[in-house]
Amino acid sequence: MKLVSLVASTRPGSVNCALYSKVAHKLESCGHTLEEMPYAQVENLPQYTPVREETSGLPPFIGTLSRSILQADGLVIASPEYNFSIPGPLKNAIDWVSRIKPYVMTGKPVLLMSASGSPVGGWRGLAALRIPLGCLGARVFPWEITAGAVASVEAVEALSKTEAFRDRIDLAISQFG
Repeated sequence: MKLVSLVASTRPGSVNCALYSKVAHKLESCGHTLEEMPYAQVENLPQYTPVREETSGLPPFIGTLSRSILQADGLVIASPEYNFSIPGPLKNAIDWVSRIKPYVMTGKPVLLMSASGSPVGGWRGLAALRIPLGCLGARVFPWEITAGAVASVEAVEALSKTEAFRDRIDLAISQFG
């Protein structure tokens, strides 16, 4: 499968980048290809408003992102949890992409993942992310990958060496595609 991926973090030492790296390696070893979208471009998008859309049109990066999603077989999104929800720039990008008709996410399978220092591993943020993606017609895969109680890249690395976590990633990927 050709997959578009987005890691909703640019923070140095991001546990979500570390988790994504582990999952991406496994996806590629299973024959999937990943087109990584630069999150810095997402962070630099203007805030979506109907007035801004009417006066300025779509930002160029939204055209690029939408074309990539349309041409892909699915999406992979790694997102931190911010106050029990998703990062503002990620929601803003979804709002911009929603302006493209027909919806480019319709029918696309989406694999979600999150890593967090909290014991629940960011699942509340992923629950919030499912809502706009589902409303845009994406088929958000039920087997999300979460890594809880990981406050550093080293903690993600240690977790990734456990059989239980490797089995969870293998199961999610095998069910995803």
